[in-house]
Amino acid sequence: MSKDRIAYVPREQKRYMGTYRPKIDAKEKTLGKTQYLDDITLKGKLPGMLYAKILQCPYPHARILKMNTTKAEELPGVFAVLRYDDEEIRALGRTTHAWTDIAITPKESDTITRYWDRDFLPQTGLWVGDHMGVAVAAETPEIADEALKLIDIKWEILPAVYEMDEAKKPDAPILHPELNPSTNQLRHSEDGIENHLFYKRGDVEKSLREADFVLEVEKTYGGVSTHGCLEYRGCVIRWDEDKMDVWTNHYMSDQTRMYLHDYTHVPLNKIRVRNGNSGAHMGKWNTGEDIFFMITAYLSKRAGGRPVRYKMTNHEEFHETRSENRYKIKAACTNCGKITGMEMIAEGNSGAYIGGCDHNVEFIVSETMNRAFAPVEHVSLYSYTWFTNKVPGGVVRGIGNVQLCWCFMSLLDELAERTGIDVIDIIKLNCTNDFNWPGEKNRSICRVLDEGAKIIGWKNRHKAGEGQLIEGCKKRGMGVAVWNQWHAELNELTRGFYEVSIRLNPDMSVIIQAPTSETGAGGNSAAVFACAENLHYLNIKPEDILWTPLGDTELGLRDNAPTDSVVSFLYAEAMAEGAQKLKSEILRRVGEYMEKSPEELEIEDGYVFEKVKPENRIGVEWFMLHTDCVPIHIHHARHNVREEAGLPFGAWFADVEVDIETGQVEVTDMVVLNDVGCVMHASGAESHQISGQAMGIGEVLFEELHYDKETGTVLNNNYIDYKMMTMADFPKQITPVLIEEWKGLGKYGAAGMAEGAFTGAGAAIANAIYNAVGIRIDDQSITPAKVLNKLMEKGGNRA
Repeated sequence: MSKDRIAYVPREQKRYMGTYRPKIDAKEKTLGKTQYLDDITLKGKLPGMLYAKILQCPYPHARILKMNTTKAEELPGVFAVLRYDDEEIRALGRTTHAWTDIAITPKESDTITRYWDRDFLPQTGLWVGDHMGVAVAAETPEIADEALKLIDIKWEILPAVYEMDEAKKPDAPILHPELNPSTNQLRHSEDGIENHLFYKRGDVEKSLREADFVLEVEKTYGGVSTHGCLEYRGCVIRWDEDKMDVWTNHYMSDQTRMYLHDYTHVPLNKIRVRNGNSGAHMGKWNTGEDIFFMITAYLSKRAGGRPVRYKMTNHEEFHETRSENRYKIKAACTNCGKITGMEMIAEGNSGAYIGGCDHNVEFIVSETMNRAFAPVEHVSLYSYTWFTNKVPGGVVRGIGNVQLCWCFMSLLDELAERTGIDVIDIIKLNCTNDFNWPGEKNRSICRVLDEGAKIIGWKNRHKAGEGQLIEGCKKRGMGVAVWNQWHAELNELTRGFYEVSIRLNPDMSVIIQAPTSETGAGGNSAAVFACAENLHYLNIKPEDILWTPLGDTELGLRDNAPTDSVVSFLYAEAMAEGAQKLKSEILRRVGEYMEKSPEELEIEDGYVFEKVKPENRIGVEWFMLHTDCVPIHIHHARHNVREEAGLPFGAWFADVEVDIETGQVEVTDMVVLNDVGCVMHASGAESHQISGQAMGIGEVLFEELHYDKETGTVLNNNYIDYKMMTMADFPKQITPVLIEEWKGLGKYGAAGMAEGAFTGAGAAIANAIYNAVGIRIDDQSITPAKVLNKLMEKGGNRA
């Protein structure tokens, strides 16, 4: 289907924000001038730099009984060896594999619940690849690898479990006795939880008894896909006497400094963390593995203060997966398509450590009930998180929203099929929050659904399995999914205050600090465009503004981590307030020169003038150049708005072709609509909507990790055997649509959209497959083999 591009129409036309223009770093990236970790930590720039390697557990569950590191220590070129039984390492205590807080907080008072589930160099490994036991620093990576091979280790091989149902058995090995000595279930983070009932409203039992019918679904998503980022995590640390210098591509410089301070007790003013551009993160920096910071630091200290570099390998970048979550729902339904009650059992396979899986079966589910399914009066949520000897499930982009959307959108599609009502009407009936429009249907959901249906040609959609055969072996189908955007201001209160500064030079050029690691998402561009937008009274343009690109805890402001897809609009709000501060300071200084109070003056087009006598005016540039030439510099710290404003929604419409002879699924057309309240950068946002489908479609149709169940080894943890989408696999047509219907709090009232660009893609595709051939795939990934098996069960496979 060929469609014209859908031009974005802003609710309010702006000068620079929400416009189509290149990103501020487009030229540097195109020319290959952008500096990444590998560029700023070349050995020539850091003389004497060593390379660190950490032992990876070769078994799914094993304990070191005895270890001899003598040969490794004597190998020429080896400068330091750290062991699990070293006093310095044992004195560190335990840490967590869960994600690093977005707030700058000591470890004991993080705003996110912590489970102290791992040691820095544990004696026991809990999955194949677990960093454990011993680490070395040597002159070259090859020498470091050789040193690890020379270490003589006597292992105790322990029994392993891989699936949730195995972990539940009474005779299953207990993987984390320090968290729960009797079972592999993670104890709930909330106090007062009984019988695993995490969330409850209304009377679910009554709603199920009185329902016209009860619909039951069971869906699983996760555990087989990973981040797929092509820049690998790493750092260089030089700990010389009482001073620690850190270079890293971690997107949290200040929290990294706090993390190092907490464990090493080096004063904060003696730890300098520098970060900058990162080749995308997609959540991987939110999960564990940051133990390597501490290991690298102590290797440097042991090597006499020489800088030590640690960089993950291709295989190590597969050290987290999207959390595997299984949801079972009983929905009390009316014949009119309304869900009156839901009983839900949410389970998560966390793998060896906790990296956010518990959030996916507790907090995010209850949050979804309030934000997307507010009309459902009766809800009970039972949640369980299980430890296994698989790769840990972590914070892959979209966290638990992708998994939940997979389940809930299938539920609504099945409800539509059962009642004979269009699924779009079913969604409108059951999904809403009414913070913005009390007593009305949620206009955000209606807008994204109605516009998407028109663009995709929804009126031509046939009943499930009744489409015509194409080319003798293919059938077409359409599917839809919706989900709320992630996040708005209220959801980010844990960030605390974040800072910006604006420095106006005498020649009207501007330097801003809005520290965030640029990961490709464009937060730096949004900050510049917002600054120019709000300095309109000086006729400042984006090209007049320099954004300082590198985070530096010694020289810069506190950084704002680019998590949760919010940093672009948070900095826009801060720039708006900062620009007003700058305006007040200009009026104060020029007022002194003109012998007028600031209240008597106004500023426009770069001139300060008297309100009652506008011809009495002075150019700001002339004033600054002909007085003291001192730049005007303001600093502004901002906290997010605390009021509730709900969230807007996005919608995904998929048109697919299913080959009933091969089981191959091709997405031929996709429409992606996101209501974000206020668009910060139109061309950047549309690129998110399009490129996000590489993850949304890729996860559900192409990506799948495979385990050898005998050895617990992932067989395809590399970018050759792990299939990811290429341009050849992309849909023939993707139509991005930006909408500004919802209005949040603050001056612009925006919500994040980067994660919201792909959340519902997989669910829409699964529903489209059902519409095409009448089969439902209940778990990720939708492989040709699964499609053929389902078709054969249905009796529809001609081969």
